[in-house]
Amino acid sequence: MFYPENISIGLEQPEVSGFVTGKFVLETVEDEHRDRHLTVTVELAPGISPSDKIAQAAGESILTHLLRLNSEFAAYVPHHRRAPGIRLRETGDPDHFPPGAKHRYTRG
Repeated sequence: MFYPENISIGLEQPEVSGFVTGKFVLETVEDEHRDRHLTVTVELAPGISPSDKIAQAAGESILTHLLRLNSEFAAYVPHHRRAPGIRLRETGDPDHFPPGAKHRYTRG
């Protein structure tokens, strides 16, 4: 249901693009009630530190474009579970964005 190209467009917007590299990892994370939520781990641009402001801007932009571009997401994801969780990682984070490795957009 989640397509990397929908997420990319959200990260390419001017309010976000100066802070990120464009690399991200999509995951669906299950909470204590066994509800699944979209989580997006985003690689920050070199020299940028994680902040709530960047995470909020990225989350809002991703959600706006998911709703605009992905009719399945807009129709079937309950309103209270739509906002993606955003995790920010510094450039080259070894767990998510190791240098020299082929980038993967999703995790199981």
